[in-house]
Amino acid sequence: MSPATALAFARDPVTTIHSELLGTLRVEDDALIRFPVGLFGFPDCSHFVLLPAEREGLHWLQSAEHSALVFLLADPFLFFADYAVDLGAVERAELQIQDASDVAILAIVTLPRTRAEKPTANLQGPLAFNLRQRLAKQLAISEREWGMRRPFEFAAPRGE
Repeated sequence: MSPATALAFARDPVTTIHSELLGTLRVEDDALIRFPVGLFGFPDCSHFVLLPAEREGLHWLQSAEHSALVFLLADPFLFFADYAVDLGAVERAELQIQDASDVAILAIVTLPRTRAEKPTANLQGPLAFNLRQRLAKQLAISEREWGMRRPFEFAAPRGE
C-alpha cells in the first residue's frame, strides 16, 4: 500500500467544530454546507453546519471556521402566511438546483434585547439551501414589503 493510499484510509470523515454557543460538534464532512460567496457581512465564512433547534421551524447555522459565529434561522413559511420567494435562473444555476424539493429557504433571526420585544426575521435577505448539493446562498430580495426586521412569535408557528 502506498503512503497516499494509507492516508486516504486514515482520513477521518468527521469534522470537529467548536461552537461558543452549542459546544463541541462532530459532524460528517458531507453534512457541511458551503456558501461559495459567504454571507452578507461575512464573506470569508464559507462552511457551516445546519442543525435543528429544539422548536419546530427553527435551526442553528454554525460556522465551521469561527466558533463565535452562529445564527438562529426560522422557516419563514411557518411564521408568515403570505411569504414567497422566487429563485431566479441565476440563483438556481449557482445552487445547482435540479428539483424544487432540494431547496430550503430560511430566514436569519435577530433575538430581542428585552422580553417585551419580539424576535425579528430578515425576510429580505433569506438563505437558500440546496440540501442535496450542500450549497447555499444568501439572497437579496428587492421587494421591501417584508423587510429585514419583521417581528414574529416563536411560540406558535402558523397552522398550530
